[in-house]
Amino acid sequence: MYAAHSKITDLEAQIATLKGKVKEVQADKDRVEAELNACKDKELAAKDVEIAELKRQEFEVHDKNESLEIDLEAERVKADTAEEAKKKAEEARDMSTSALNVAKNNYAEAQTIVDTLGSES
Repeated sequence: MYAAHSKITDLEAQIATLKGKVKEVQADKDRVEAELNACKDKELAAKDVEIAELKRQEFEVHDKNESLEIDLEAERVKADTAEEAKKKAEEARDMSTSALNVAKNNYAEAQTIVDTLGSES
């Protein structure tokens, strides 16, 4: 009986030791899980910052693209206006050339009349 009681006492001591070890392992597990969660939270926060920066850059690029499209349209209008001005200038030059030719013809006719009158006198 004493041997059985001694064996039971030894087993109870081993159980207590094992329970202590289980508690230590559980505490280590809880600590590791807490550290892992903290790391995940830090990584998620870093990803959130990265996403926010990428969104900011996307909006910046979008705004710049819109600005460039507006500038391009303004340049197109400017080019069209310059082309119209060039056409009008060419039309005015053609009209001036025609008027000059008419004036030369009128001058030649007038000179002919003057010459004819001068020779008759």
